[in-house]
Amino acid sequence: MIQSVSQCRAKPQRPFDSGEGVTTRRVSANNTPAHEDPARKGRDSLDYPATDRGQDKELGVNTNDGTLRVEPQDGITSAFYEWRQLSVSVTISRKEERQNSGESRLLNLLQSKMMQAERSLQELLNNCIVGGRISSGASSADGSFVARVGTLDSGAPGPLPLTALIDATPSRSRTDIGNINPSTYAWWQNQEVDSGATTYAGVKQEMTDLYTRCARGAGGEPDLIVADRLGWITYFNALQSQERYIRTDARTVDVLGGSQALAFFNASMVWDEVVPDVKTNADVVDAIGTVSKSTMYFINSEAMEWIYDSETNFINTPFVRCDSLQNRELN
Repeated sequence: MIQSVSQCRAKPQRPFDSGEGVTTRRVSANNTPAHEDPARKGRDSLDYPATDRGQDKELGVNTNDGTLRVEPQDGITSAFYEWRQLSVSVTISRKEERQNSGESRLLNLLQSKMMQAERSLQELLNNCIVGGRISSGASSADGSFVARVGTLDSGAPGPLPLTALIDATPSRSRTDIGNINPSTYAWWQNQEVDSGATTYAGVKQEMTDLYTRCARGAGGEPDLIVADRLGWITYFNALQSQERYIRTDARTVDVLGGSQALAFFNASMVWDEVVPDVKTNADVVDAIGTVSKSTMYFINSEAMEWIYDSETNFINTPFVRCDSLQNRELN
């Protein structure tokens, strides 16, 4: 059996309140001020603040030093996430043992079984993170997506999916995302744009709108866009013959064995076959509904984190002979 214990979580990044006396400034994509950099232009210099430069001060004159607020910055909020575990089995029947008798052939059989198990676990993890599942009782539109559960044990949930972390209804009342309810705390809500575009130019305009919404503040801009296949194709066609938009550097992301990453500002855009239609509750993994609208997730990797147990990161447990398969009367 191959097991992995891990967490997929969003880092809570609460914005500064206006009453904190904090002055903020916009920065450009390369983390430099949006205005010109004085140091780069050679217009900065070193001086000592003992006296005002170019002025004579009289003794006893109050310089009216500014008042500095010393309250703790409101930038860290506690969020709690539960550990989740994924596992798959590696089963070798007595018939397979006899058909592959001999040390070398048995080793080849075991290698094939392990490869199948690893591929199955990769697909399972991808379905958990990208797809998730529609929660029971979801409405016909904008239904709530939650973590997938075990096939035999419905009380064993998997990692939180993108469909839950980036909700189609940002103000939905839920506590499974870090135990913080976005309906109560608006700063915990993600951005969302319901597309109404009918042209390629309209698609790019709406994508730019969402990208800039996500880039506001000091947290940075999205660096990864995960879309369904038709959404990726639509954006690709919108680029026409502008091949410069195709990623050819080391940042190219390879998903499902060969998806080409496209560039959108500083983000790499890829597609995944299990991205659901969150507007009409079409779940590809569970074959629920029909996908009629594309979904794109604009992700800032700085705001997300994957944590795994150092002693349970895809470990192998010993083989155990299951006598119940041969002697069912023992059940």
